[in-house]
Amino acid sequence: PTPPATTAISALLALTAVSAVKYGDEYYGNLEGGRFWAFHSAGVSVINPETCAIEATITKDLSGKNLPASWYDVIYMEKNADRTDRMITGAPKNGYVIINSAETVNDGHLDTSGGTGEVFVFSANPANLNQPVVSQVYIGPRPVHSYGVYPRDEYWAHSDGDGHFYIIKLDDIDEHTGKPVQAKVEEANHGKLLWDEDENLKRHGFATSTGERHLFVMDMVTHDLIKTYDYNFDLQGPNSTCFGTHAIAYSGKNQHLYLECTGPGGILEFDVSDPENPVFVYQHIAVTGSLYETPDGMFVVASDKGGNKITVFDPQATGAASSIAHTIDAPGNPSTVTFFPTGTDKGDFIACAPLTGNANKNHMYPDGSIACDYHNLCNAPVNQADVDAGKCLHDPDLDKLLEVNSNERTDIAIGVREHSEACKRCAVEKNYDTAGQCICTPDCGSCAPIDMDVQKVGVRCFDMKQVIAGTTTEATLIPGAGAMRQGAPAYGGRPECFFQRTYRTHKRGGKYDASVANFPTESIQIVNMETRQLKCAVTLPGTPSRVTYVPPQAGVASVPTASPIQGAADTSEDIDAALDGNNDSDDDDLSGGAIAGIVVGSLAVVGVIAFLVHSSSKGGIEKRPQSMETFADGEETAPQTMA
Repeated sequence: PTPPATTAISALLALTAVSAVKYGDEYYGNLEGGRFWAFHSAGVSVINPETCAIEATITKDLSGKNLPASWYDVIYMEKNADRTDRMITGAPKNGYVIINSAETVNDGHLDTSGGTGEVFVFSANPANLNQPVVSQVYIGPRPVHSYGVYPRDEYWAHSDGDGHFYIIKLDDIDEHTGKPVQAKVEEANHGKLLWDEDENLKRHGFATSTGERHLFVMDMVTHDLIKTYDYNFDLQGPNSTCFGTHAIAYSGKNQHLYLECTGPGGILEFDVSDPENPVFVYQHIAVTGSLYETPDGMFVVASDKGGNKITVFDPQATGAASSIAHTIDAPGNPSTVTFFPTGTDKGDFIACAPLTGNANKNHMYPDGSIACDYHNLCNAPVNQADVDAGKCLHDPDLDKLLEVNSNERTDIAIGVREHSEACKRCAVEKNYDTAGQCICTPDCGSCAPIDMDVQKVGVRCFDMKQVIAGTTTEATLIPGAGAMRQGAPAYGGRPECFFQRTYRTHKRGGKYDASVANFPTESIQIVNMETRQLKCAVTLPGTPSRVTYVPPQAGVASVPTASPIQGAADTSEDIDAALDGNNDSDDDDLSGGAIAGIVVGSLAVVGVIAFLVHSSSKGGIEKRPQSMETFADGEETAPQTMA
């Protein structure tokens, strides 16, 4: 059973306000007994994480057409009054699941005068699962990232196609407000939003652009762009490779922003104690990655996919550069992180990141090391071993796979032609086509056959308490917890058969982390963060894009926690861990008096929470389709954007 200490901690955390806002639905992850909603190419599947069963699958939109086959960001939202009541009373409410379609109606690439994207609003009430789509709203093209600004009951979605944020109010879910907020100077790019409940920022938001060297300051109440800060002259050297910024995080500890550079420019740090007048502090050139504030508000972490590490920033005084407190090795190309709180002290949480690394055995050397992926490139083989490991031989003038003529076959066979060692297949006559051409490395890079070794990847987790204590420097691998098909084909001028970036989204719900995966099946991989064990893999009827967590809904009982004594534990390892008390948190074995103190103490903050939540609640294109029959059927044709 769930340890009593963990139950008490969860109760306390569910009552407290979220300090590390990233998307706006983090609070609901503390509520046990909900469901994961998996969005895939065949619709939406509702998954019970305790039974690992698909309880419902949704396939049709409002007009009866098939739902989109690919999706962008998704969040869960409740009206703030309901959210506040849930926080105080614990009573379940009914909310919305809101998601951006990746199949834009008109992406702006075909029509340079504009474009149209689409947001789907689902009722999360289980009574409505036969037809949960309650609204479909047209907004700007290619809406990727989205945010639940719950103090104002607003859903914000960023259009990569026109560089604006579109806002849908929960009181009027049939249309956007008609006043998009600009987040560009001249050119629209991919970008993200930062907003926070922090008293200093409750009115101000910040946005990034991957292609413009500007930080955008917005009034979250009036929906106006109030400043663009040009940081071009703050960068270290005139030839800095920080082309723009992507991920963004905020620390209330020092009132600083942290921005991830696009290109190898590192992390930029800004003092926003005066939100309308950002002050550049420092450029951390040696660190990069997706950025998150930890649940305790003490650190900011950067998950570096290409560098196979997670860096922990320790914020210092306002105006002073943060120090790097810890570096955690995370082999396998970690994606973003989620946090499972294990207590209320500094570092009391477990962090997990699903791996995006290449597990294709056709891209490995005999010792199992990866020769070929997005981060290690995939070119310049010098011998047959490199070719067997999937490296591509390219024509340097065309960025195409190198082809040779049949009249060169003899020279290749005797080893006098350049690249003979990497082009040995073209010494064999049968490998030439009818035109007398032979490709030296046809089965290379993203063009190689797939033969996955899923045990080499999965999910990595670490206990921050152990990191602080210096007893661990590497995140623990949960092997077999899913693998991803590598992004392909290449785009943006990359050579033939190279890779795109590979993404893997995930979401925490209670003690579980659910991540999308393509292998060993198209699935959702559910990890028990408390025990750091794989709970189960839930095979889906389609290829997954996104997953979110929906807390218990009104009128539906929470899922009971299974007892390992009854044979319903996650795995035999989980049973042993439960019986042995084998959990790495220092606070697992709280006394009865300590537990009672936590609960009584939590009651004392209820009134303060209610005051804080209520005090933070201050307040182009056609807004929606006139007819659902006007929906286009075409898929998004734009290259995959950052996520």
